[in-house]
Amino acid sequence: MRKARRTAEMQQDAGASMPYPQYGYPQPNVPQQIDPSMYMAGPPPGMYNPAVQAPMSPNYYPQQGIPFMPMGGGNEQNNFSMPTQFLQNPVMANMAMQYGQSLVGQGKEALDRELNKYVSTSRIKYYFSVDTAYVGKKLALLVFPFTHRDWSVKYNPDEPVQPRYEVNAPDLYIPVMAFFTYLLIGGVSLGIQERFSPEVLGIQASTALIWALLEVFVIWVTLYVMNIQTKLSSFDILAFSSYKYVGMVIAVIASFIMPSAFILTLAYVSAAITFFLVRSLKVQILPESSRDAYAEHNASFGGEGSKRRTYLLLFMGFLQPVMMWWLTRHIALPGTV
Repeated sequence: MRKARRTAEMQQDAGASMPYPQYGYPQPNVPQQIDPSMYMAGPPPGMYNPAVQAPMSPNYYPQQGIPFMPMGGGNEQNNFSMPTQFLQNPVMANMAMQYGQSLVGQGKEALDRELNKYVSTSRIKYYFSVDTAYVGKKLALLVFPFTHRDWSVKYNPDEPVQPRYEVNAPDLYIPVMAFFTYLLIGGVSLGIQERFSPEVLGIQASTALIWALLEVFVIWVTLYVMNIQTKLSSFDILAFSSYKYVGMVIAVIASFIMPSAFILTLAYVSAAITFFLVRSLKVQILPESSRDAYAEHNASFGGEGSKRRTYLLLFMGFLQPVMMWWLTRHIALPGTV
């Protein structure tokens, strides 16, 4: 009887004696009332609201310590900070430099390899192996060749002597420099005559280049057709036939000083270049010594072959004055031609 009454009392006071409310747990079997307006209202005034407290500047940082990352063009320059920081690293910068140098080296090797298939770069370097003393002596020889005595070219057992050690050796440095000087002097002359224009200067350059290549081609074809074998290479022919630009420059400059002096100066430099070319090529085409090994084993040095070589030598020599007049007649001052 007493036990049944105690059980009933415990069932009546179960809701009051449970410890859940003091820990914040919901009471069992008690329905919860949810206010629908809580989803419509905003956060309390003290709570951070990014929609209301949006930063007005890109350097704003919220109070919670989390940096705000704005979307848009405010900090677009930060997108390029990574490559800059990458290059500022000494190790990475050295690696990039070494990689670039290796690429340049590989490109140079590939270019040299392709050029060597058609033209030997070492052979071209030989024609530009000059110094200041050689240039001075060679220019004096071109202008005053009548007093020169020894026209032979010295040779080593393996290869020819470089031009800077042999004044009689052909080079391409003086012809190339004389060619560009001829173009510059021609532009100055056309400017004095008020006939200068980029198109006219371009026509002058292309015409001179075409005539120079055509002259070398004609001489080379003549050697082949006449069956004349010489030690002259295509670069030797180009060098000897291009020394005339030195005389052409001197003649045009003389016309600036005194217009009437153009014809006399052109006549003198033409004679000087012709004499220089004939005496220089005579050693190559008509060796004076019959003991020359190359001459002994070459049948074209005797009889009809010797005549053909003489004709070729005279043709190359007397072609120079004609070319010098033809290439300077249009740039000389009026009244001089």
